[in-house]
Amino acid sequence: MTTPATQFERLTHSAEAGRLFLEPDAATSCSAACDQFLVVLEELKRSTRDLLCKEACGHLSSAQTLGQKFDNKAIGPGGFADVLQQHIDTVTRMKALFDAAGKAYVETDAETRARIAAAHPDK
Repeated sequence: MTTPATQFERLTHSAEAGRLFLEPDAATSCSAACDQFLVVLEELKRSTRDLLCKEACGHLSSAQTLGQKFDNKAIGPGGFADVLQQHIDTVTRMKALFDAAGKAYVETDAETRARIAAAHPDK
């Protein structure tokens, strides 16, 4: 099974090679949506620092242990910050795909126009 990252990279390569197209308006709209979503995801990731609560649970060792577990859920390995980074990586790949597919459409359209003009110089 391929991962979403691999799928987006494969599709981006197809677009860059001129085998996948997306109308420019759609590509621009999708790319802009990715930009907006990336802003939200980055802000959420920055705010994970505010989720730290180890000290807020008290000074007893059991309270510190509980607080550390909550902290790990926020910023530890596999925690919320890591999940957000995975989303950021995926949306970044999506944006690259949309940009490449839109560019491929424009380039192919220009190439086709040039070929038609060359084949019919009198028109």
